[in-house]
Amino acid sequence: MRRISCRAAVALLTAAFIAAGTARSQEPKDNVAGPYVPTPWPIVDDLLKLADITAKDTVYDLGSGDGRLVIEAAKRYGARGTGIELDPKLVALAAASAKREGVDARVRFVQGDLFETSFADASVVTLYLLPRFVTRLVPRFREELKPGTRIVSHDYPLSPWPPDKTLQFDVEEKEPITGSKRTVLYYYVVPARIGGAWRLSLPEPFAGRPLSVEFQQDIENTSGVARSGQEVFVLRDPSVRGERVRFGLLYGGRLLRFEGTISGKSIAGEVTVSGEPAPRRWTAVFAGPPR
Repeated sequence: MRRISCRAAVALLTAAFIAAGTARSQEPKDNVAGPYVPTPWPIVDDLLKLADITAKDTVYDLGSGDGRLVIEAAKRYGARGTGIELDPKLVALAAASAKREGVDARVRFVQGDLFETSFADASVVTLYLLPRFVTRLVPRFREELKPGTRIVSHDYPLSPWPPDKTLQFDVEEKEPITGSKRTVLYYYVVPARIGGAWRLSLPEPFAGRPLSVEFQQDIENTSGVARSGQEVFVLRDPSVRGERVRFGLLYGGRLLRFEGTISGKSIAGEVTVSGEPAPRRWTAVFAGPPR
């Protein structure tokens, strides 16, 4: 067997790593999230209404095509918008359309891979992508978007995340494109991340008993329990929508219904006690991860 020097061995290994890296970089990416299918104008109308867009919003359209969604959001509501599109020809077409419509100062179009491009500053996200790409985006939506961000997905749900609303209708113009008039718009509001333990401060007559609440939160639902000493109480119908949290609790022989606003590691709101006419204030602070 012929021996090679240490320097030669290092050179061979280096060349092998470079070749492997080049081969990987030449592998096709699974990032073409669907063919270009322009959204019919009646659907654009209903989608923008469902998203409840205002001049304060920053709208991102993922796979923006000819740019009509963000252009119309800017024209009709004064919003700012960004379209992310892989095809450079469509990016150029959208930019030209924005200039022609007089909204080029409020919208921009980015040529790039929507799976690698940030949209974290969005307050509204719209998308019309094939199902497997829609579900690929769900973890990013939940982790990167601000609580309260609205998402509207055309025809395909963000499984397994249950929508907050759905809107279903028929559109004649869609049949020549997809073979069906049926359209479904799925609307979501990004919930605040509330999972973990929280220490509650309650009004009289409950203030003397220390109480903590532990929320379990995943993509599909929110659940939780309250603890007071050795006692454990299951929360009734807990829900988180945007920055708002609601839950019920049978505590001290009374039914308490809590509503509050989550702000980072604190919550403040009102609690309604059965048998009392007026709600009272309550607060909570984050105490750590779930047990």
